[in-house]
Formats: sequence, structure tokens, C-alpha cells
Amino acid sequence: MNKIIKYIVGAIIVFGVVWLGYNYSRPSEQVSKEPIKVGATLALSGKLAFTGEQEANGLKTVSMEPIKIGATLALSGKFSYLGEAQLNGIGMAVEEINSRGGINGKELEFIAEDNQGKAKNAASNVSKLLNVDGVDVVLSAFTHITNAVKDIVARSGKVMIYTSTVKDIAESNPLFFRDYYDAEDNGRALAGLVGNSGYKKVAFLTEFSDQCLRLESAFNKEAEKYGVTVIKKESFNAKEKDLRTSLIKVKESHPEAIVVCAWRQEPILMKQLKELGMIGIQTFHWVAPFLPVADTKDMRNLFEENKAISTWYWSAESDYNKNQKEFAEKYREQYGVKPNGEAVYAYDDIYVLANALRECDEKKQVKDSSCIAKELLKTDYAGVAGRLTFNKQGVSNRSVKAITVKNGSWTEVPIK
Repeated sequence: MNKIIKYIVGAIIVFGVVWLGYNYSRPSEQVSKEPIKVGATLALSGKLAFTGEQEANGLKTVSMEPIKIGATLALSGKFSYLGEAQLNGIGMAVEEINSRGGINGKELEFIAEDNQGKAKNAASNVSKLLNVDGVDVVLSAFTHITNAVKDIVARSGKVMIYTSTVKDIAESNPLFFRDYYDAEDNGRALAGLVGNSGYKKVAFLTEFSDQCLRLESAFNKEAEKYGVTVIKKESFNAKEKDLRTSLIKVKESHPEAIVVCAWRQEPILMKQLKELGMIGIQTFHWVAPFLPVADTKDMRNLFEENKAISTWYWSAESDYNKNQKEFAEKYREQYGVKPNGEAVYAYDDIYVLANALRECDEKKQVKDSSCIAKELLKTDYAGVAGRLTFNKQGVSNRSVKAITVKNGSWTEVPIK
């Protein structure tokens, strides 16, 4: 009996070894371009993008000594449409870079944590990324999120690249870099658009927020150069759902045009302008179609009827260049949706970071934060979102675009 049991056990062991060897040696059937979900964590590593067939087709392999990039993103909650786009842009760039050999043979490994758009969660995310995952670079998005994690990252001595309309965080630390559209740059651009349209007396309609205060201050200073005067200012809470009281006061001041800092309320604003008989007063906006609900067919019709002009942070779809068209086609094929500005900026940032990492790797300093920061400051990159450079304080220099709706599509207009 004992002998029979031994034979059975031996057979099981042999079968198990053969099965494991087969599955270990064969190309994985789970390879996917989509990030792998592990609980609340999303991980994307270049090694997952390779199969024997790909290597045979000439793609370079990478070593198993990864350079880790960690991100805290809003992958669920009300900002998830932004976080998912950022995740996609980063993931696409990481896959492309690793498929070409990574960083001089070292792969990029990307780990994303979901903060649900909440600052407290982001702080926990970043602590884990730094202390458990051991990431070499941190990515963050949104002002309130980045403010919540900046001290944690600073204590770690790691480089952080973040997206926010304010630049103070980058200016506070030589290892921090901001790549995004800037509130003050947009304020100055709006003043030029208003002035060059021939308007002299305008109303300023704005939400209460730090970003809009910065935009307003820059607008007012630049408007003086064009002889533009704000004859009426109306402010409202960022969560306001009815702007009619403010709009009626604006109407009573008889402005020639209205300047708007209200990206959260664009659908409410344009519909109530129409309702109050004010759709004929041309409006000038800050990133008007930023929210999906502000970029529907009905909304475009209202913007076009109003002849509204908005600043924007990358190209209008109807004005894509060859590089942007190729990116958009690949992105749509991979993720099933068209890219937004968040995806494009995230994509560019990974390539900029990769360039810096290659330079540091050649100096055998690929994980040295001071080297990475020094090389990032040298950036002069022709990205999908346009040319990117940083000033001495790590703040991106990105050109401001202006767009308007013509024949139902957003198209660029020149900023003189």
C-alpha cells in the first residue's frame, strides 16, 4: 500500500514539474497593452509588453533592473475621466519606450495608485509608492492633490513632475517640475484676444478660486496695454448651479464683451446666456471645452452662435499636425476613445523624463535625483502637445492656443 502511495505521489510531482515548466517557458497568453489591475493599484511594466515573437521581429529586450515611476491619479470618482486619460498617456509612452530598449537597456516600470480625487488618499498613495514600491520618480495631477503630497516627496529627495495651473509648487523645490497650462499665461492671452477684437469695456465673470484670481490679475495687467477696462465684475461659488443673478447684473452694465473664468459652469453659463437674451454678447473663456459636458453638439452650437473664443492648451482636433494625427489614431485604436489634453501632456512628460534618464544613465547616475533634475532643465522637446521647455525653476514654457467653433468643430484662431 505504501509503495502504491509513493508511486502516486511521485507521478503527481513529475506532472506538476512538467506543467510548471511548460507554462513558465511559453509566451504568456495574458500579455496586454492595458495596465494590469491589482486591487486599487495599477501596474504597467515593460517586461509585460514582450513576447518571443516580438523579440524575433527585431525589438530590443530590456534588462530586469527597472527604473520605477510612481503616480497618484484619480482613477475613480468625479475626476476619473482625467485620471484615466493620464494613465493611458503614461502607459502608451512607457510601452513605446520599453519596446525600443528602455533606458539604455533598463526598463521603465510604471505603478499607479488611485486617489479617487482626494488629497488624503493621495498622501497615502505616495507614501506607499516611495516606501513600499521604491519608486525613483513621482507623478501627480491637480493642485489640491500635489499640495497634499509635496512635503512627502520633498522628504524623500525624489523628482516630482506634476500637472497644475499654478506654478508655486515647482518654484518651491529644485526637484519639482510643473508641466501644464498656466493660469497667468491664459489671463494675458485672453487680454490680447479681447483687445485685438476691438473691445474696450468688458464684464468679468468668475468663480471664487485661486486659479481664477491669478488669471484675473494677469488679465487686468495685460488689458491696460490694450485700453481694455473691466466695468463690471461678478463672482460666484465654484459649486454654483444658477448664474442668472450674476448674468442679469452683467447685462445691466451693458458690456461690449464678457470674459469668463468658469470652466466648471460652462454648460450652465451658455444655456443661461441664451435664456436671458445675452447670447449676442461675445464671450472669452478659459479652456471652455475642458469638461466633456461642455463639448457636446448642443454646447458647440451655443459657442458658435455666441462666436465665443477660448484659450486652450493643445491643438484643436481640426488643426492636428502629422505627429498629432498619428498619436490620436494610435490612442483611439488602443483605448477606444479620442485623446484629451491630459493624455497628451502625460505622454510627452514620460518621453521628456526618459530623455533625462538616458543622459543620467550614461553618467551612471540614472537614479540620482539631482542628475535627473539637471537634465530635465535642459529639455527642449517637440512633443505631441507642442514644444516643451522649462525655466530655471522647473516651470514649463507651453504656448497658449486660442480656439473657436466653426461649422460645429473647434478650430484654432491666431493670438496676435
